[in-house]
Formats: sequence, structure tokens, C-alpha cells
Amino acid sequence: MQTKVSVRGQTVIPQEIRQALGITTNTLLYWKVQNGIILLYPLSNDPIQDSLGILKDKGFTLEDFLKERQREREKEKLANLHSR
Repeated sequence: MQTKVSVRGQTVIPQEIRQALGITTNTLLYWKVQNGIILLYPLSNDPIQDSLGILKDKGFTLEDFLKERQREREKEKLANLHSR
């Protein structure tokens, strides 16, 4: 897919790409140049809402953390008793 840059430095994001990424009027875009390549990221209007539930049922939970920390405390106590 190709687009041209206008005299004013503007270009059109093809409709297919806008639809696929949910880019609509007033969507903020983040531009970055990396190793000679332009990277373009659409920014969410409500990033907090979009991220809710993203980590649900994935990886290490608070309960896992607390259990692990309890095991670490017990090991630390044993180590302290043996070092006396």
C-alpha cells in the first residue's frame, strides 16, 4: 500500500488500516523514528478502560506473590537461626 505526502507534509492513512486499528477522527497518533523506520501507534482515548482485564488469568497473581513471600520469610528465619 502506498500514499503520497502533500506539499503540507500530510498523507492519508488508508481506510483498510484505519478500520483495522480503530483509527477515527481525533485519534491521537504517536510517531517514532527507529533505525530509519517510521513507527506509528494509535493512542487510545481511554487507555485505562482498554487495559482493564488485560492480565486477568495470566501469570503471577497477588495470591501467588503473598505465598512466595511467606516461603521466603520462612527460609530467612531458618537461615538466621542456623547462622547463630
